[in-house]
Amino acid sequence: MTDNIGLSSFRKKKTERPENIIPELSEDTNRTMPEDLLKLPQSKLTSKDLPKSIRLPLNTHTAISTIATLQSKKIYEVINDIVEDYITKLPVSEKKIIRSSIETVQNNNK
Repeated sequence: MTDNIGLSSFRKKKTERPENIIPELSEDTNRTMPEDLLKLPQSKLTSKDLPKSIRLPLNTHTAISTIATLQSKKIYEVINDIVEDYITKLPVSEKKIIRSSIETVQNNNK
């Protein structure tokens, strides 16, 4: 009996291992999230364009309306700025989920 154990004891012709080819490093792509996820249209929005599904405590509403008055903006613009700032501080994985849901809603409303 042979000293080899396993398949090598039965194989008569052994094929050589193929040449090891190391792949070249491809150019590193730096992907970023778009900055205009919540971009407002340039035209003035009417009340029928804006969904009314937000409920706020009175003190929060008062603070937002005061900020809007001080900055000469509409309340929805101030809320949009606040949400944009909040989204920029989120991790990339959560930004992708938000982006996906926004794009889905935009595609369904077209």
